[in-house]
Amino acid sequence: MSCATARNDMSGQQEVNDQNAIKSAVESRRFIIKLDRMYLISGMVDLKPRSNYIIVDGKKAIINTAYLGRQYDIRPIAGINMRGVAVDYELTNKVNKGRYEIKMKVGNGATTFQVYIDISSSGSCSASLSSLKIDNVRYSGFVVPIIGGDHEN
Repeated sequence: MSCATARNDMSGQQEVNDQNAIKSAVESRRFIIKLDRMYLISGMVDLKPRSNYIIVDGKKAIINTAYLGRQYDIRPIAGINMRGVAVDYELTNKVNKGRYEIKMKVGNGATTFQVYIDISSSGSCSASLSSLKIDNVRYSGFVVPIIGGDHEN
């Protein structure tokens, strides 16, 4: 076996391991989506993934991301920063397409967001958020599994 063949086998095994980690994270509701782009009608905006994310950890959810677009509130909205509970969580596994679709509501009593997430088996994903105070906004990014620690389902 040549070095190139061994390297290809190792990278193939790593890809399978990564896909299994993503599958496990999505199915157990323990993942972070690091958002790196926001899509606008007129184009897109690059985001810093460390500052723009959606965390789902059991029933808990955190949304922290930039926002540009139409708003229906008296105060200007430049970002979404919310800790809440993920309810009405629906996971659809599209095995034949290698994708997962998640629909959920994230609320904290004062505000509720409808969240739609589409995750590929490789970990790339798209997300859209909407609420009564903002227009629908779309993002893209990647999934990072949450490993270890105690959590509530």
